[in-house]
Amino acid sequence: MTFARIRLAVAALAFVGWLGWLALAVRQKDAPDKVSRAQLTAADTILVAEVAAGSDGLPLPKVVVVRSISGTGPKVGEEITVANLPSAVVPGKGFLGAGQYLLPLTGETGVYRVAGLPRSPGYEEQANPTLPRIYPWTPEVQAQLKNLKYEW
Repeated sequence: MTFARIRLAVAALAFVGWLGWLALAVRQKDAPDKVSRAQLTAADTILVAEVAAGSDGLPLPKVVVVRSISGTGPKVGEEITVANLPSAVVPGKGFLGAGQYLLPLTGETGVYRVAGLPRSPGYEEQANPTLPRIYPWTPEVQAQLKNLKYEW
């Protein structure tokens, strides 16, 4: 075997290994939910709310505040309306059903929306995202918030 063939075999093996690593890295089905730091910075209020599911399996816009993480938004126990919540998804998973969710919100009192992503180089601000991101209130999400120095 010539030196050129050995180099080709090593390059092909490295390429296949790289593709395998990429396939493993993007596998989201069993991955823990990753909270978007950019979305948290775009939010005026971050809270945990009890979200109910409608008969169509989508989240209902009326939620009850369970915990306030940051901001001067609604108080615990208050029922609020989140306008774009019915189109919200857990990244890579869709809506998981009724339960407690972390909601990064923007808006004035009485008119809330799930926050989009702030402006980034090469991207415009997503003030009204088509599929806003919400996160189930799991120990993994709580640990991520603690690492980001949020207290509740």
